[in-house]
Amino acid sequence: MYILVEVTGEETARIGKLYRELLNSIQEVYYASQNDVVAALTEALQEAHLLVCRYNQTYQTDYRGGATCLAVTSREIISAQTGPTILAVRSQKGLQWFSPLNNDDYVALGEGDAPSVEIGRVSGHPGIVIVSMNSAWANYLEVALMQEATDVARARAVADQMAGIGIDADEELSALVVTLTSAAPKGKRIPISSDALPEKAAVARPSDSIPVASPVGWSDMDVRDRDRMDWEAVYEAPEKAREKGRPLADLRKRFAKPVFSKTESKPSARKKAAKPKRLPYILGIIFFLIIAVAAITGGMWYNQTQQRTRQFEESLSSAQEQMDQAHKTTDVNQARSYMQFAQQQLDQASTFYPDDPRIVKLRADILAYQSEINKVVGMMAGFDLPLISFSDPASNPTAVFVNGLSVYILDAGRGVFERYQLDDATSDRLASTGENPTVLLKTGDKVESRVVGQLAYAIWASTEGNRTATGPLVMDHSKQLFGINEGLGPVNIALADNPGLQFVSGMYPYGGNLYLLDSISSQIWRYRPTGSNYTADPEPYFPAGTMVNLKSAIDVGIDGDIWLLYPSGSMLRFRSGQQQAFALETVSPPLSQAVAVWVNRLEHPDGRIYVADAATNRVVIFDKSGKMLVQLVPVEHPGALKELRDIFVDEMTNTLYLLTKTALYQAPLPTIKPGETASQ
Repeated sequence: MYILVEVTGEETARIGKLYRELLNSIQEVYYASQNDVVAALTEALQEAHLLVCRYNQTYQTDYRGGATCLAVTSREIISAQTGPTILAVRSQKGLQWFSPLNNDDYVALGEGDAPSVEIGRVSGHPGIVIVSMNSAWANYLEVALMQEATDVARARAVADQMAGIGIDADEELSALVVTLTSAAPKGKRIPISSDALPEKAAVARPSDSIPVASPVGWSDMDVRDRDRMDWEAVYEAPEKAREKGRPLADLRKRFAKPVFSKTESKPSARKKAAKPKRLPYILGIIFFLIIAVAAITGGMWYNQTQQRTRQFEESLSSAQEQMDQAHKTTDVNQARSYMQFAQQQLDQASTFYPDDPRIVKLRADILAYQSEINKVVGMMAGFDLPLISFSDPASNPTAVFVNGLSVYILDAGRGVFERYQLDDATSDRLASTGENPTVLLKTGDKVESRVVGQLAYAIWASTEGNRTATGPLVMDHSKQLFGINEGLGPVNIALADNPGLQFVSGMYPYGGNLYLLDSISSQIWRYRPTGSNYTADPEPYFPAGTMVNLKSAIDVGIDGDIWLLYPSGSMLRFRSGQQQAFALETVSPPLSQAVAVWVNRLEHPDGRIYVADAATNRVVIFDKSGKMLVQLVPVEHPGALKELRDIFVDEMTNTLYLLTKTALYQAPLPTIKPGETASQ
């Protein structure tokens, strides 16, 4: 097994000790494991993460790290990576990259969350070159340079090439180079062939003892009727730029021509005959030189074209092979990994011949299959023409909810709360009669004795529990609460005093109750209704001493349980103030800028969680066990949801409302049956 470890931190005094402990820990756990190679590598890197966490806790440091392990079996090379590491593999399939850095949300060793361990598999064959690098190499790597560096399967030659790539780097660069060559006993050469391997290879497991990590040719093994493979490994840290040579002036002095003495020529006795003109000969020489230069240039162009064609075919073939592997596997995550590699190889091939029809076709096939395994469904209707457009530069719509044919919008930028009426015949457009929209409340209005401040939150509160009124509730930044009465207009709503309430970050309804999210005191306050008001003493939802991060919570859903959404797309579930075991299934691409959540009131398997992600232009639907059901994407309008703010689901009409900074869209929801993929 080969290991490359990276450790970073401000306190450099203990880095060396931590580095050695990590190497020892990874080897000890790996060779002590009774599981197969993949499980053993995963256990070893998970233990490395715990070691860094314990180190940080003991010494009050903030070290971060990454690690790459390469395990060599009789048939394949298995790589395990965690944290910011890079792995390049040059094989018969071309140049492949393996790196957790491809994921924007990767976790390093020593961080609060446990990092994932990425497993890669490459078939072993003579001529393969593997280069493991620390994260700093990401600033210096180029496909063409790596192809040249790994062109010769000799570890020392590859290491020298890598040193040249990073010779001017200001950062510390580390690389572990591993190559595989063929070998045979003296006096008898054993050919390398697939027939030499056992018919049925056992599941690869770690050996019982730790082998020497230096280059080994397995010369002490009985290799009759088997392939023999020699590994050589070189650890290379590029040196700084070497001292430059002598100045050009010095070289000129060394090679200056000698000075000859003058001599006088004697006059000739008679006039010599005129020499024939040499112009025809000179023209012949020039013509010959032109032909020679053209031939050399043509040869170089031909060689370059041949090399480009070969690299193009290798990359394209590798992409197709990865695509075929994705179709064969039954593991969704493995299929996603194959598709990612296929995309990388196709991108590499397109740098040579981007307009080749095979690239166009394979790219379309990759996108289609990625959509299939990632359960992507296109939202086809509702995006050509928005339901509502916000053209005022001051507009900043922040909330939307719907009741019947009424669509309510809170525009915090303009300081207005408005109602838009839908057409009662189609409900997919605004009504053309009457005042539309109607301003229900705005900043500066005087409601009885109170002046409305800057509007902050708006919800729909139904008649439930002890609540006797139905309609919108609006709160301003001064914590004043107002209701909208259909006959009377805006009315004051009494809210009980709460000395513990410091800063309201959100307002949410459920069962007639009013819930206020206080991000400063890390508490959710529950106000029970007293008729149309909320004058009963507020109750803290979380018991005293509960550790919960509300400062980063971006939105809340309530269905009896409370669901907290964070910008990274992660969710926490609480019941009666106690956290429940729950996690959303990993989706591809990962959620990275979640902005809103909506949950219905049904239980599993009919319960639904809708998560809006602005960065990836989609809404992802999960069931309440965390399983991903479908990803809704406006495929023909890829930038429509770039500034997504809020969502609302009208289950009566099976309609999804999507609020952005500039528009409100209305789209029909696909039919989703429990255990099935959605369909339009």
